[in-house]
Amino acid sequence: MRHARILARLSLWTAVGVVLGGLERMLPQPVPWARLGIANLAAVLVLYGFGWRLALLVNVARALTVALLFGTWATPVFLLSLGGAVVSIPAMAFVRGIGGKHVSVISVSAVGAFTHMLTQFVLASWLIARHGGLLVFAGPSLLVSIVSGVLIGLLAALLLVRLPRSLVYSP
Repeated sequence: MRHARILARLSLWTAVGVVLGGLERMLPQPVPWARLGIANLAAVLVLYGFGWRLALLVNVARALTVALLFGTWATPVFLLSLGGAVVSIPAMAFVRGIGGKHVSVISVSAVGAFTHMLTQFVLASWLIARHGGLLVFAGPSLLVSIVSGVLIGLLAALLLVRLPRSLVYSP
């Protein structure tokens, strides 16, 4: 029964990430190639409630589902999204692990957003541009990602204390 509850909660958080990802596509982008990362809210919450492995699972499932729903499957856009989704979770878990209670959800989220964006630029320079020249344009996007990560972290911190414990944390 415990496994069924965990699976149900992870499915719920994956669905939340997919819905947020869909809504985010309707918002104007602050920088032409960057999104705000609202869908990563679900991954941050799962990281804190269920651990990094299940957060990684939710983040990958979200990226796959959004790609299938919005027609970016097997495109460079999908590969960039998936790469960022895969690398950001271990980075957040590492910072959370070494910082313990001295590192806030806000800081962890900012690191995740920064890592996500940096990974996307590295992949784009390798997959699309085939040279490092694209990284020259990374600066503004990385700054936007930090601000976005802080905002997502603030929202995550609020939700972690306001949502019912049974919804956010592993049973």
